[in-house]
Amino acid sequence: MLTIRRILFPTDFSDGAARAFPQAAQLADWHDAELHVVHVASSHDELDTTLPVSRDTLQDWLGTPPASVSLDALSISQNQVESDAPPERLVAYAEDQDIDLVVMGTHGRRGVQRMLLGSVTEEVVRKAPCPVLTVRTDEEEPPKQTIRRILVPVDFSEASEIAVQHATEIAQTYGAKIDLLHVVEEVAYPSAYGVEPPLVSSSNVVTRVEKALGTIARENIGYEHVQVSARIGYAPLTILDYVEENDVDLIVLATHGRTGLDRMLLGSVAERVIRQAPTPVFIVKPDQKSLVPSATAEAAPNR
Repeated sequence: MLTIRRILFPTDFSDGAARAFPQAAQLADWHDAELHVVHVASSHDELDTTLPVSRDTLQDWLGTPPASVSLDALSISQNQVESDAPPERLVAYAEDQDIDLVVMGTHGRRGVQRMLLGSVTEEVVRKAPCPVLTVRTDEEEPPKQTIRRILVPVDFSEASEIAVQHATEIAQTYGAKIDLLHVVEEVAYPSAYGVEPPLVSSSNVVTRVEKALGTIARENIGYEHVQVSARIGYAPLTILDYVEENDVDLIVLATHGRTGLDRMLLGSVAERVIRQAPTPVFIVKPDQKSLVPSATAEAAPNR
């Protein structure tokens, strides 16, 4: 099980933001974690609602039918903070409160009242000191409360190894199946380069990649319900197609742990998946907090 002690749920009181609340509440219930509900009030706000909200409102956010979570079982802290820069304030809150996981919607209010629009979520994902679970809130159907199938895109980097570790713990919590997917992107050179493409059979490449994925499944997951797949195509679209075709409930995706100016760039694959995936996306970064118990224990200072 992942080590999650404190969860941050940002809200702008929109219906879109509220659709991410059941995910936050269920994870808080599963892990006996504190749930921090936070609204960033800015000078541009024209809202009648502020925190704290009533129990009835929280119950409404759980949905109809409600998630299999009792509000009485949750430790909920509601905090109203002020800033004209919501992403930066949320990141600062996460750092100050030692938050382990941020759960937030990708869409909310528009115009001058907006807070949780896609660009704000992406900025929090870029700068947060911990993993972020994004929930697409403009889909017709809310995300499933029961996770049965988890997709992990793998590029054989250290970052994707960390994603596999987190997916394994999530799968054990929910009793879910894991799919490991690698997308082989074809390289085409303009004829002016005078370079001939290597004569490598696509089927041979797929076979070799699936064998390598099988090794990861055997050595790192140790979980019998794992499916591996290699496909040729453009990575973001292929990942999204795979989600649709295989009824995936959750994507666990790693961004590469860059710092400095490069930290502002999630990468085209992660950004497009976050924006367009119909299912929640769990984002981990190798240079930030890990929720895997063994990694957490190794990183803890000696006492």
